[in-house]
Amino acid sequence: MTDSSTPVFQKILFPVDLSPASVAAVPFVKEMAHAHGATITLMQVVQLPAPWYPPDGGVPITAYDVNELLELAASQLADFKGQHFADISSAALQVDQYCEEGDAALSIVDHARRSHTDLIMMPTHGLGPFRRLLLGSVTAKVLHDAECAVWTGAHVEESPGKEHASVRSILCAVDTNAASAGLIAQAAGLAAKHSAVLRLVHSVPGMETRPQKYFDAEFERGLMASARDSIAAMQRDLKSNFEVCVAAGTISKVI
Repeated sequence: MTDSSTPVFQKILFPVDLSPASVAAVPFVKEMAHAHGATITLMQVVQLPAPWYPPDGGVPITAYDVNELLELAASQLADFKGQHFADISSAALQVDQYCEEGDAALSIVDHARRSHTDLIMMPTHGLGPFRRLLLGSVTAKVLHDAECAVWTGAHVEESPGKEHASVRSILCAVDTNAASAGLIAQAAGLAAKHSAVLRLVHSVPGMETRPQKYFDAEFERGLMASARDSIAAMQRDLKSNFEVCVAAGTISKVI
């Protein structure tokens, strides 16, 4: 089992675009940093529009100064830090900031890799000036490409109260292969760190996903029983006994 005394996350990367969605994510970032004693890096990505090329060819026309935009981004990020992280910066926790120009998703993933980030926290969408974007598509790319864990708040528009920012219940979606044992162990460590309740969930294909002549109710029950046995075996090896839900249907609906 994961040693619950060891912080699960020590470096948190928080990409922001100054939108209401970014502001709404702040309490969650602060709560996670406090719980793990983590360093926070606020990141701003200046994503520029593609240059406009004249119809007859020639030098592309740009209407912006990259250095000036980076300086503006750094200044706005400093203001964001002062407004939302002054209390945490004055404590034992460290809050850094970083700006760069590039593709938002690629920049976030690359910086997380270079800085050995443990957790990326970002909202699903938001829009700031100069096309500094954290849209759903950007978050999806980060979720797909990042090597570390990613937290995202689905359509968070308003900052929650302090009691809603804390982690109290964790749902861990697992498969029946050996890789899920490591996932359960990590989830257990996270739950222990936050004194949260951990539950496991697994989905098997439901009857609605295939013609009934090939996939009857008895076969479905057999798959569910087999899944429960596999997860129980993993829990025995991990010396854990978390509540398990096994249900039939599409993965997203079951979860």
